[in-house]
Amino acid sequence: MEEKNFITNWIEILNTECVKSFPHDFEISCNCTNYNLPGKGLLIGQQFFGKIELIDAEGSEVLKVENYDVAKFIIYANRNKPKVVSVPVSHSIVKEMNRNYEVYLDSIIKRINSDFAKKFPGNKNFISAMDQIFKHLNLIRL
Repeated sequence: MEEKNFITNWIEILNTECVKSFPHDFEISCNCTNYNLPGKGLLIGQQFFGKIELIDAEGSEVLKVENYDVAKFIIYANRNKPKVVSVPVSHSIVKEMNRNYEVYLDSIIKRINSDFAKKFPGNKNFISAMDQIFKHLNLIRL
């Protein structure tokens, strides 16, 4: 099997399994603050005066948030480019939801890594293959 086929196969597997949606599949009932988003990809920018900047691909500031955990939450929730994201007010809930999502993503990475090691022993291209799979599925692991 070639790496290209391996990548395609895993994309199909994960699409068939219906990758969990963040934050909906990890929600905890709580009070939330709504953030308006531009409906396009976002990145974590710089920290200014204690706030974390979220920027678009061109480097333009979209939003400033209170801390890195809220920034991660919004990046994870932005997978399908929503116009509004509801972020829990409680910092501990934000951290817990992020952690639960990251455990889920890590479990996907471990499954793919295990399969990659079996099919391509000694091959060092796992990170490249993983990046391609995640990019195709619009998944990000911070």
